[in-house]
Amino acid sequence: MFDKQQLHHLVDQLPESELSAAARYLEFLLSHEAPVDPEMLARIDQARAHRSPGISHDEVLREFGL
Repeated sequence: MFDKQQLHHLVDQLPESELSAAARYLEFLLSHEAPVDPEMLARIDQARAHRSPGISHDEVLREFGL
């Protein structure tokens, strides 16, 4: 179980490119428009733990000499 300090630490580690998605998700959680399914949250956490960091746009351009 996370406390607010741990969540703040996670947010501080997010890359700039993920801030908008994180904000939308937190707003969704606060909106109470739909019940939060703990099983779905666990699946999201599992998927994020296994995702690839990917390749930056700049790296792709360098690789192709552009």
